[in-house]
Amino acid sequence: MNLSEAPLRVFLARHGQSLLNLQERISGQAETPLSDKGQEQARALCDVLRGEALTAIYASSLGRTLQTAQPTASHHGLEPAALDGLREIGLGVLEGRHVDERDAEAAQLWSERTRDERAFQVPGGETYSDFDARVSASLDWILENSRGSVLIVGHRNTNAIILCRLLGQRNGAQDLNVKNKYLYAVDCGPDPAVSTIRLGGEFHGTVYQGLRT
Repeated sequence: MNLSEAPLRVFLARHGQSLLNLQERISGQAETPLSDKGQEQARALCDVLRGEALTAIYASSLGRTLQTAQPTASHHGLEPAALDGLREIGLGVLEGRHVDERDAEAAQLWSERTRDERAFQVPGGETYSDFDARVSASLDWILENSRGSVLIVGHRNTNAIILCRLLGQRNGAQDLNVKNKYLYAVDCGPDPAVSTIRLGGEFHGTVYQGLRT
C-alpha cells in the first residue's frame, strides 16, 4: 500500500505551557512565548515523534504553537505551515487578564460567557460558533491536502474541535479539556481510532489506547 492509499494519520498536540498559562491569565489570541516548562514539552514532542515519517506539520499562526512545533520540524527537515484558521478562539478584552478576584470586571465577563459559551461574544472577540466554523474549515483543507502522517499543533479549544471532527463526533468539543501533556494519534477513515501518548514525566512515551484528557 502506498501513501496515497493508506489512511491518513494525524498527530495532534497542544502547544507547550506559555508564560500566560503560567501566570493563570487568559490567552486567547494574545501572543505569549513558551515558558521553560513549555520548551521542555516541545522537546518531549520531538522525542516522541523522532521515528515517525511525517509528511507535513501544520500549526496555528500564533507564536507559541510555532515554537512548540519547531524542534520536531527541525528534526524532520520540514517547515511548519502556519494557518490562521487554527488560532485559539479570540477572547477580545479578556486576553492577558485574570478572570478571578484579581480582576472583577474580567471575572464578570467570564461568568457571562460560561453561562452561554456558544453564543456569547466577548467584546472584541468571536463567538464559539464562528470559531468552530473557521477551525473546521482549516481542518477540511488539511485533510484534503495531506497524506501519510502529519502533525497539527494547536490550542486547547482548537484541538477539542479537531478531535471531535476526526472521531466523527458532532458535539462535545466544549466539554473536552485537552492538556499539553498528551499527544493524540488519530487514524482517519470510516472507522477512526485514537490513541493517547504521554509527553514528559515518568510515563513519557507511553501509549494508551483510546482518548485521555
